[in-house]
Amino acid sequence: MSMGSTDPKAIPITSLVAPKTNAPVKTFNLTAEIANIRLGNGKTIEAWTYNGTSPGPEIRVKQGERVVVNLTNKLPVSLTIHWHGLDIPAAVDGVAGVTQDAVKPGGTYTYTFNADQVGTYWYHSHQNSALQTERGLFGTIVVEPKQAIVTYDKDYTIALHEWDTKENGNDSRDNGNDNDDNNNFDKRNKKDGNKNQFDSNRFHEGNTAKRSSESYGVNDRKMTPSTKQWEALSDQNDYDVFTLNGTSEGLHLDAKAGELVRLRLVNTGNQTHLMTVPGVRFQVIALDGRDLVGGTPIENTLLPIGPGQRYDISFRMPQKGSVQLINADPSKQANQMMSATIGNGEPTAFNIDPKNFIWFDFSKYGTPQKGMFTVDSKFTKTYEMDLSEGLGLLNGQKEWVYTINGKAAPDIPPIEMKKGDSVKVVLRNKGKDIHPMHLHGHTFQVISKNGKPLEGSPVYLDTINIFPGETYEIAMKANNPGLWMLHCHNLKHAANGMHTMMNYDGISTPFTVGDHSGNHPE
Repeated sequence: MSMGSTDPKAIPITSLVAPKTNAPVKTFNLTAEIANIRLGNGKTIEAWTYNGTSPGPEIRVKQGERVVVNLTNKLPVSLTIHWHGLDIPAAVDGVAGVTQDAVKPGGTYTYTFNADQVGTYWYHSHQNSALQTERGLFGTIVVEPKQAIVTYDKDYTIALHEWDTKENGNDSRDNGNDNDDNNNFDKRNKKDGNKNQFDSNRFHEGNTAKRSSESYGVNDRKMTPSTKQWEALSDQNDYDVFTLNGTSEGLHLDAKAGELVRLRLVNTGNQTHLMTVPGVRFQVIALDGRDLVGGTPIENTLLPIGPGQRYDISFRMPQKGSVQLINADPSKQANQMMSATIGNGEPTAFNIDPKNFIWFDFSKYGTPQKGMFTVDSKFTKTYEMDLSEGLGLLNGQKEWVYTINGKAAPDIPPIEMKKGDSVKVVLRNKGKDIHPMHLHGHTFQVISKNGKPLEGSPVYLDTINIFPGETYEIAMKANNPGLWMLHCHNLKHAANGMHTMMNYDGISTPFTVGDHSGNHPE
């Protein structure tokens, strides 16, 4: 990884902090500690947690408030906290070896930033993140607006996660100084057959949902998945437990008839999941915490939520019965375990097979409006990135690696820029796996999908889920100086090579990555 300027006159990253304000201060104390977590269906895991739970405590604040998070590490491993999706100053990005040294066992650290950005976000460790996030070191963040435009009767955050409770997946060692451990996450789970309380059969009794234009009102707002997309989803054998807010036995959320409900879906795992609320018309109101413009209510539509991504949806509770949030992945275990019931009584949808639903296509959803960029905009920097995978060298060893332009980290050149640049990045997935590419510290606009400009609302993201064969053009303004990671948020892919840096000119860091420092961000 390229770690910034060596010029003695360069600005140290540690000086890039949030300006002081007179706003109210919200303080949160997070203790990283081991806890035995009951996941449901007879499964328990010795997890690494914040405050003894996974997800950790939700950080919910108002726009403009100053946030202070005090981290105490009671784990036997070092760690950090990264604030996923928040465009905060570089000094508090929480990346080991880039913005700080990882917090050692028994150590403490304080993060301070201003909650200027309304929306749904999350936090997780960025030290050995493939291991530590998977083992439970994550939580959610909600920044509420000062004055709400829409008032919701119920507002719930739901964290999607996968767990490996098999003996080999429940190893509590830190892999900070052992690169081999960093590559041991991809062991396949050969076990199945667990009995689950959630009866998914009522959604799979052979009566298929109508694929009519009534779901959206117009045909071009929906997407029929390709064979490649289904094949990319089909391999979910790495994990044996799938949870919503830590339970695989069906989450229950209160709501009354007629109430307006907002669900904030946060994918904290490594798999793309297809989620929906069958039989209910719902609106997608935000992606990655950034509001969409307009958007017709839709139904019988699957939301392909990639790792690191967030989908905010809203719907009105029916006058009778409950609403089900369900999963339609190829994995039957995920179908059975990833479920939530909102309200009481029988669910509104019976005898529906959600796997026949159309997929949501953000490139054609919402009200067209001019965004910050278009496909015709002029850019001062343009980069092209071909994403793939295959046998290659990783830390001098022949491994299965995930590559950008044919190279695996640390051999991938960084994106170089200076403040004020307008930057376009072309991302092409030429491999067979899904790659959710996440950029730290910045919001980017998606300006085209597969060579076509977006047709609906402008879409601003921090993580874009790229299926095999897809190409996206994204654009951003270089407005947040620092040294920022750009990586696949299937964190196993990142650990095996798919990560690089976006470095601003004239920024330096005193921190280093490697065994000598104990800092291993991926």
